[in-house]
Amino acid sequence: MKSKAFPSDPVVIIALVTLVICVQWLIFGDSLKPSYSSPVSEQAFEEEPIVLPPAKEIDTQISELGLIDQNLEQQIRGLLHDGRFKQARTRLLELAALAVTRGDEKQVSNTLLLLGEVAIDEQELASAEVFLQEALDIAMRQGDVMTIAHSYRQLGRLNIKSRELARGAGNTYDKLWVVRSQIYRGEYRDVIPDLERIIDASLQIRRYGAAASAWETLSNFHFRFHDIYLSEQAAFEAANLYASSGQLAYAHAVVDRLKRNGAQQSQLEILNREIQVQFAQHQEDVIQTSQAKDLQMLYRHYKAKGEYERAWKLRIKASQALAKTSERSMYQRQSEVMAILYSSNFAMNKAKRYLSQAGELYAAEGADKLSLDAQDMQALIY
Repeated sequence: MKSKAFPSDPVVIIALVTLVICVQWLIFGDSLKPSYSSPVSEQAFEEEPIVLPPAKEIDTQISELGLIDQNLEQQIRGLLHDGRFKQARTRLLELAALAVTRGDEKQVSNTLLLLGEVAIDEQELASAEVFLQEALDIAMRQGDVMTIAHSYRQLGRLNIKSRELARGAGNTYDKLWVVRSQIYRGEYRDVIPDLERIIDASLQIRRYGAAASAWETLSNFHFRFHDIYLSEQAAFEAANLYASSGQLAYAHAVVDRLKRNGAQQSQLEILNREIQVQFAQHQEDVIQTSQAKDLQMLYRHYKAKGEYERAWKLRIKASQALAKTSERSMYQRQSEVMAILYSSNFAMNKAKRYLSQAGELYAAEGADKLSLDAQDMQALIY
């Protein structure tokens, strides 16, 4: 009796192999599935922020300016304590302008140093760098070693802060996509508190577009479970944040989605009005910011010509223009996360260089405690 030969037809062979794979998957499917990451733990959102050593106390810094006008000193002190940095900046620049007319470069450098230190805490890092570099230039001309060291130290703080903000942006971006992945896989536990923490973290580092995106995700999540009221409230927050940061197309997309989901016409009309108001404020901010940039260019032009009094008047006008803008106008065009993280690598190198220079100068002047503080700050660079 002849034995049957194994089928040699390629189509039959492929069919048999496919059948074997399907049987294995059915039997061992659970063990073959990849182990997905667990929901974002609460600890993941509680990463210890970098705690920068403070600059000098505000009261001490203002006292060192040696202001004669006590009313003006109290006014500036009150503005800084209340967190009204834009208004305080204009008053301090007026002081610096008066010091320029008197030829008191020591007070000019101290005022610029104060402005730079406060700007770091306000996350206005571009402005802070301008103030600190100017303070450094003046101190170098005067041969004021301690002010040079203070300027280097604050430039180090600035770059550490820049790295911290970049890491914060990267963390919130990653966590948002992790939560979205969990929603896609049906892992709903802790989604709402996780998204709320992402929103809070994004607002804290002033990434308003990222916060709006998280609000939109939260809105979609509520809608998935037919919680229409909470879904609409989250969508309203997203649309307003988009509009106020100049992203009108995204805001209109949120409105369109609400319309498709059956939102009431009266609610949509209210939201559209709010969007228009927020976007109008954004446009006004753009105009004021553009005027401020033009005035700052004129300031640099007249300063280069040696017309210092006229130059400082223009700088004060630029500060007044910026004081009229909303807080969000300074952060409306932030770079993508990967670009920010890449740039922050250079910030780490600059922070190390500035702090090393500060530590060496402090040590040469016998300020051992300040020298050790500068060395300790290098441990915050990561």
